[in-house]
Amino acid sequence: MGIAKPTVLSTRTMGQSYRGKDMKGNAQAAELERFLMKAQPVDRAAADTTLLARLVWGHATLAARRPLSVGFAWVSLACLVAMVWIDRPLALVLKANVQGDWKGFWVIVTDIGLGWPWYVLALVMLARCGLGMMATAMDAMWARWAAEARVWVVFLCALAGSGLFVTVLKHLVGRLRPVWLFREDLYGAVPLSFQSAANSFPSGHSQNIWVVMAMLMALYPRHWPTWAALGVLVASSRLFVTVHYLSDVLMGSFIGIAAAVLAVRWAAARGLSLRLGAPR
Repeated sequence: MGIAKPTVLSTRTMGQSYRGKDMKGNAQAAELERFLMKAQPVDRAAADTTLLARLVWGHATLAARRPLSVGFAWVSLACLVAMVWIDRPLALVLKANVQGDWKGFWVIVTDIGLGWPWYVLALVMLARCGLGMMATAMDAMWARWAAEARVWVVFLCALAGSGLFVTVLKHLVGRLRPVWLFREDLYGAVPLSFQSAANSFPSGHSQNIWVVMAMLMALYPRHWPTWAALGVLVASSRLFVTVHYLSDVLMGSFIGIAAAVLAVRWAAARGLSLRLGAPR
């Protein structure tokens, strides 16, 4: 019985075998690379969509828990953008184009944002409640007048508190009013200034009108569209009479709204309803 000869591969045969395996492996690697390149955009788009959804959900959750904090962050960002890119050119455009009767209209509208008429209104309503309490001998009517009096006290506190805060902030920031831009081409701030022309930020008229309108939304919710429209109209007038920049109006409006929200929360925590009119 003979012994079989072992198979001997030459160097050439082995090289061809290895080259064949390498070519086959390279082809498989190239195929895998093409597959991954095709799948990558889809996976990346899916990942981006998931990330965006998580960000939106997280923002919505935070806004529901802390609406004033989130609102302040967004308004502050809007003010920063306006200060850098919008305030100056917008003021120059309005100064050049709002003239004559059109400006006269806005001068009349802007006076609605003065603080003293709203203080007078609240004090008159308080006096009315006091007279009603003195004129009635019925416990139920007396309690009703007393409850309404507390509503107007909260109204006054929101108006005065936000007004004081804005006044302090004006002097701390010391932002130059647009009149400096028109006359001297000056745009900026002089912190800790008490000059009347260096108290532009934030807008006091915008704060006044929006704390009042937001409080009226709580007192008489049926007419909230009217209050909202009046707030936008009066706050916008500060731009058209060119005494404030856009960022001044935005922050002043936010402070007024925030003060009203805090006042309503404070009252609700103590079981005091501020509603005087019928719901919408």
